[in-house]
Amino acid sequence: MSTVLRTQDLRREFGDVVAVDGVSLTFDDGEITSIIGPNGAGKTTFYNLLTGVLSPTAGTIEITSDGEYTDITEEPAHVIAQKGLTRSYQITNIFERLTVRENLAIARISHLGRTMDISSAAMTDADITARFDELLEMTELTPFADQRCDELSHGQKRNVEIALALAIEPSILLMDEPTAGMNPTEVRAVVDLIRELDANLETCFVVTEHNMDVVTDISDRIVVLDQGAVLADGTPSEVLEDDAVTSAYLGEMGADGHIGGIS
Repeated sequence: MSTVLRTQDLRREFGDVVAVDGVSLTFDDGEITSIIGPNGAGKTTFYNLLTGVLSPTAGTIEITSDGEYTDITEEPAHVIAQKGLTRSYQITNIFERLTVRENLAIARISHLGRTMDISSAAMTDADITARFDELLEMTELTPFADQRCDELSHGQKRNVEIALALAIEPSILLMDEPTAGMNPTEVRAVVDLIRELDANLETCFVVTEHNMDVVTDISDRIVVLDQGAVLADGTPSEVLEDDAVTSAYLGEMGADGHIGGIS
């Protein structure tokens, strides 16, 4: 494995409030890292800094390609995505009245910087349709490729969101609460999908997730944020046995596998 993303002394202030406080982390390809913490811990702000939605007050964000670091700290969101860092959202960000295949085409067209066009000509363009069949198969959407997204289940829509993120061939994929709003069967399917993607793609997966059963199931590594700073960083067993984490959160584990306050 090699490092594909790193942050150094990353900080974001909102007036007197420090939302992200000196976060220095590295992320490797072929690794699933889950980021957990209570509401207000800084997870969403950290994601927004990585993806260019927000600019940091201080610190740097760098991605790597062939061992070379590129500073993306002040780059706009679309440039960061083109450089290989993308995000799937908790609330699906898809075109409901278009088919799954048409949504994939839009993702590819946007990534390639083409004029937005999903005509029949565009849908047969090899650059645009590259890997469509593979992506549909990987995300278990092949039977629904030509179905409108507003006809899909919640779980299927989340798979479309993941497929859209993968369509731009990212080296780093941030996943925001991938099992939110799902029933146990759908949760199991998403866990299996993430594991399969991790096994078959040279992609770094970074996940925020409130369901600790999911976190411990999929993670190679867990980072705990608290008040904008890193409280713990290690393997699931190391983090679950960390006294600071246990004292702060794990004593509140519920019967549903959630930790009180952690999301």
